[in-house]
Amino acid sequence: MAKKNVKVIKNKKKINWNKILFYLKSLINNGVIKEIGIKHWLISIPIFILSLFISVIPILTTEATRNGSSLVNNQYNDVLVEGIYGYINDTETIDFEVNDHTLAPTTALDEGSNVYTYRRENYRFDIYFFDTTGTNLSFNEQVTEVNSNNPNLQSTLYLSSSYYSLTIVNPSTGQAVGSTAGNYNHMDNFASFKNYLSNKVDQAGTIDEIKTGYMNNLYSFLDLGYLDIRVNNVLIYTGICLGINAGITLIVWPILIIMTKGKNNPNRNIKFYQIMGITFHSTLAPAILTLILGYIMNANFSYMTMLYVMMFGFRAMWLSMKYLRPPLQ
Repeated sequence: MAKKNVKVIKNKKKINWNKILFYLKSLINNGVIKEIGIKHWLISIPIFILSLFISVIPILTTEATRNGSSLVNNQYNDVLVEGIYGYINDTETIDFEVNDHTLAPTTALDEGSNVYTYRRENYRFDIYFFDTTGTNLSFNEQVTEVNSNNPNLQSTLYLSSSYYSLTIVNPSTGQAVGSTAGNYNHMDNFASFKNYLSNKVDQAGTIDEIKTGYMNNLYSFLDLGYLDIRVNNVLIYTGICLGINAGITLIVWPILIIMTKGKNNPNRNIKFYQIMGITFHSTLAPAILTLILGYIMNANFSYMTMLYVMMFGFRAMWLSMKYLRPPLQ
């Protein structure tokens, strides 16, 4: 007897759009937040973790994509352009080499010859070299000492064996308008800093083309030197923002618990872990707003430390005053 072909029809699970819509309402509806927090408080923990990650995406991506050159490439860097051009073409100035991630002068420095100065009208650009092997002062301490002894110091490139820093100053106001720093850990060896800056620059081009070529090489130098600082900034700034955002959320949780324990409060029977669910579920909308506003405002670190705090503060206040407070007498 032949076997009959039996067709098995599997029931496909249909997407429960009503449930999805219900959860989406929690972004703007505090009543839904309260209901979810009480009935599904366990889900609030991954929601809280997701919200924290969303809230730091702007500062994370901003710092992870920042280049050292972008910190000094602005409308005030004319003095930097002219200073680098003058330095490369001045045959009497000291040159430098990088060997095994360490910078050193190519010839011995005479006493007091550790600075090159370019001047044009009221513009001034200095290049300092600090030999940290012959002093107990660190690189930063030597930079501070030079700045304190020269209150009218203009745009300056500071070099040492392990680190460098560059500051751009608006010559009209004397205010710093850009700065960057770094090291030589990611640079290949080169025998001449001047040749590095003039590498592949067509000397037969116009003056402006030559200056642009020099600056492009300088920007490459600054970008390579900034890599380690960029990694540190990503870890530090993102970690600080995560700590602040998590901290303010964990502070609001016990505050809401206290608010619901009043004698006349109809919410006094809500458990502490259910209040946690309400608190944690209410973080998603502020986190999304922080993400959007962070990119729209191109917010820097100081703004990003406050943005989520403000958004979540408003949400928590709105939630507590409407759904968790005792009824008005």
